[in-house]
Formats: sequence, C-alpha cells, structure tokens
Amino acid sequence: MNFDFETIQPDEFGTYVIAYQSVLLGQEVELRVPSDHGRLFDWQIEVLNQYCQMEARLKETVYDSILGYYLEQLPDLREQFGDQADIRAPLIENASQLTQLITPTGICIGELEPSEEAVGLLFECVWEPEHGLGVLLMNWSVAEVGHQDVAFTI
Repeated sequence: MNFDFETIQPDEFGTYVIAYQSVLLGQEVELRVPSDHGRLFDWQIEVLNQYCQMEARLKETVYDSILGYYLEQLPDLREQFGDQADIRAPLIENASQLTQLITPTGICIGELEPSEEAVGLLFECVWEPEHGLGVLLMNWSVAEVGHQDVAFTI
C-alpha cells in the first residue's frame, strides 16, 4: 500500500494521522506516524510498508498474546469488579471472544530506532477503560502487552 504523505499535513505535534483500513485489526483505525518537523525518515516508510504486508500474518499471534495477557489478569480483575465481573471481566476461552471486550483504535509507527521495526497497536477495553490496551510489536514479534502506553514506547 502506498501512502501519499505529500497531500496531508502533520498535526500540531508533527504526527501524520491517517484513516487506515487494517486487516489485522479488522476495521478502520487511526494510523499515526510521527515526524521530525514534518519530515519522515525512509526507514519509517519502510516499516509502515512492511507492516501493511505482514499484518494478516501477525493477526493470530497478536490476538493470542492479548488473550494470554487477559487470562493472566483475569483472577485479579474478577475480584476487583465483584458484582460487575461478568460484564467487565467475563470468562472467555479463546481469542475470537476478545471481540466482545476490545475495540481497536489505532496503529503507531515507531520513531526512535531505525534498526528496530517497532509498531504499536492501540485498543479500548472493557476491563480498563481509562488506560486501554496496547500491544508492542518489535521486529514483527509481540514484545509486550499492557496498557496503551506500551504502544507508545517506540
């Protein structure tokens, strides 16, 4: 997929924000690419293009990692939510059931290190509405799952 950054302006922070139909996330989300005063680096464009080519292959790994994270947190979440546990932290058995609990919102392309192919995935989630959910991909593997801030550590 080709992105024409010449036709759009970065926001006040120098970040290009583009509506993007994501195969991995299954819907249109915001694609965020930070710039250096409006200038993108070639390696950022390369990471973006590689992500677009690989996202279908990454889907199962990403959602399995989110499921593992959720199931690890589940006992504490259910205790925390008490009477609301079945709504805010329901028992689930597989990654396909996550669609009831999370909503994809964005993709962030890294800006810090050209040698690392870093992409952050952002989600809203019912068990953590304030801090959301983030997945950090490093070199096309899931490096971390946690609050949304993990997706911005790139």
